Amino acid sequence: MTKRSILLLAFLEGGLVMLLELSVPHALAPIIGNSIDTWSKLILLSVGGLAIGYFIGSQLSRKLKLKAILFTLLYSSLILGMLSFLSYYFLNINGIFLNEVFSAYLLAIISLFLPSILLSSTTPILIKLFSQYTISPGYIFSISTFGGVLFTFITGFIILPDFGIMRSFELFLILNFFMVLLCGWTISKLKRNLISFTLLVGIIILFIPLERTANEKYSILEMREGLDGQLLVLDESINENVIQRTLFINRMGQTMIRITNGNSISSVWSYAGIIKSLASYHEKSPSKALVLGLGGGIVPLFLSDKNELNYSIDAVELNKNIIEISQNHFYLPADVTVFEEDARRFLNANNTKYDFIVMDVFNGEITPSHVLSVEAFEKVKKSLSKRGFVVINFNGNITGELGIGGRSLYKTLIKSGFKVSILPSFEVGERNRNNLFIASLFPIDLSKINIPMTKNNVNSTYNVVENSLDLKKINFNDAFIITDDFPVMEKLNQAAAKQWRDDYLKYSTIKYRSMGIPLFK
Repeated sequence: MTKRSILLLAFLEGGLVMLLELSVPHALAPIIGNSIDTWSKLILLSVGGLAIGYFIGSQLSRKLKLKAILFTLLYSSLILGMLSFLSYYFLNINGIFLNEVFSAYLLAIISLFLPSILLSSTTPILIKLFSQYTISPGYIFSISTFGGVLFTFITGFIILPDFGIMRSFELFLILNFFMVLLCGWTISKLKRNLISFTLLVGIIILFIPLERTANEKYSILEMREGLDGQLLVLDESINENVIQRTLFINRMGQTMIRITNGNSISSVWSYAGIIKSLASYHEKSPSKALVLGLGGGIVPLFLSDKNELNYSIDAVELNKNIIEISQNHFYLPADVTVFEEDARRFLNANNTKYDFIVMDVFNGEITPSHVLSVEAFEKVKKSLSKRGFVVINFNGNITGELGIGGRSLYKTLIKSGFKVSILPSFEVGERNRNNLFIASLFPIDLSKINIPMTKNNVNSTYNVVENSLDLKKINFNDAFIITDDFPVMEKLNQAAAKQWRDDYLKYSTIKYRSMGIPLFK
């Protein structure tokens, strides 16, 4: 085997491992999420596979017929890749087993863990083959690492966002086949025939149609993949006059609105309307609002109502795709100034004073600790005007094991010097509602809000004070204070997030797939 061939195989080995390490988690995110816990498990499979593979390869490199062993490893990886491609195809449109989470982790083993073992096993063998050229073994590792770096860039910034997850698996098959061809074509006639047969089967697999016609009740307006995960905008026809439009982040609902007769917009979830009512505390005096976390833009949309409020609005959103989606599909007003920025970084540099700050920083089910820490709230305090106050949208759990995240948020706000009340949204039960944490540096008389609370689109006398949680009945002793040095909010909220994801998986993700909406593109 020539020096150039060995280096090319090393380059592709490193590249394909990274291609899988990025593609597999994103393919499975609609089912198992995109949290640190999930990524840790999948990275463990990848890195663990590499460690096992290097060990196996070191043992195999002592054998004779290294070219035959190299061919066997690469060919086995190709067969696994073909099996994985078919499995993802069926998972995408029909499912594999009744238990979707079990299916996801089984696929992670087949498509990430085992291929990582096989591909990394080739590295010690390539080093042994390369030793005849009297060049340091580190040269092989550097070429392999460079392949990984380049494929990380190509996969994350080009293939996933522009072509989709299934195309990344197709690229894996094509390049893995090329490696098999490069390694095995000169070995024997039998292996050439095996390669030719595999090529035929692979071509058939690659030409399997990936599109599936959706039920006429549903239509996909956007489906984008990228390093931040999947964004899906889905329309559901309720009747001839009403459309329900939802923004999903990794199949977790982020914004849900109803569009009546093509122009009247309402929020399906009550928290946005409650935030609008709370904003009327400042009456119609000229005020400035900051919204951290844009989502579909329903909160800025409601705050921009000039008939009842008088706010100039800044919004901060890290994901530029979400900004585009909120503008294109969720009627974000043009006069809302949007900053493409991390919320904490914006707060760190901000010198503007705001009368009303809304923190709606959920990314799917993920709660970022760095935006909900004592240090972050110090920056929030500096951004408040003398009459300003903060509303934080959080999940509805506050009691028991699932409420430890909410209780810790309360305790962190108290530690930061805020006076805090908690107002639940209208939805029934902690599992289904949101909790709005209202935090200020001075006493707020919430009975003075000027826009009445509405429930089910009917004006009501919903009394904010009476419906606020009685904090004396809640035990906060087990709660934690979140700091930059103790960023555990996502961990604390893990049980609640799992419950939330399980509900979406059961009532949305699987339901929509049965109606022809694929898990990924």
